[in-house]
Amino acid sequence: MAIQITNDPINQFLDNLPRYALELRRQDRQRDQFNRQMVLREKAAKNQQTLFDLTRDRQKFESELFKNQYEFQKQYRDTKKEWADYRKKYSREYSSYNEAAKGSGGFLGLGSLIAPRSYEQHIERMSRVTRGADKQRAQQALKEYRELPALDSIRPKELPIPKNIEFDKSLFGMATANLQPVIDDDINKLFQLFGGSQMGRPVDSFLSYQNVESRSAR
Repeated sequence: MAIQITNDPINQFLDNLPRYALELRRQDRQRDQFNRQMVLREKAAKNQQTLFDLTRDRQKFESELFKNQYEFQKQYRDTKKEWADYRKKYSREYSSYNEAAKGSGGFLGLGSLIAPRSYEQHIERMSRVTRGADKQRAQQALKEYRELPALDSIRPKELPIPKNIEFDKSLFGMATANLQPVIDDDINKLFQLFGGSQMGRPVDSFLSYQNVESRSAR
């Protein structure tokens, strides 16, 4: 008697089970690959955003540095102009100081014995020995002179460095750029003109001493 093989679903399932297992493993691999790709995309997007943020923050900091330097230079130019305007306004008093500093024997009849050490000392003396309008003008000249700002008091603002910024040589150069050599030179020039320390302390103390001596010797 022949054995008839029927189309048994269970047998078919068992026969196809290896293929199902392979298909499930293939799908798992695809899912894992997809998940890994998504993670990589998210990391790439995050890195791109981080790079964008760093670039933006650096540009913003550079802009703040340039603005700070501009404001510093403008303040310094305005301060120098105050000194120039003062000398122009009180040119008569300055000329009187130059004559007194030379010790030209006819000044107040006392000659070099009264040669002033500085413009401030001269104007202060004039505010005491003169009368009337000349006295008032000398007093006003002295007051305004003492209100002139010292050049070495001008400083750029301190800017905090953002934590996420790499402070390289380029940024260091912008952050530390200043007018100090120019300021020092201008202070020395004003010292040669007026003496004293209203404009700030001369950089070279020996130069300062020489200038005092040279005025006394004129």
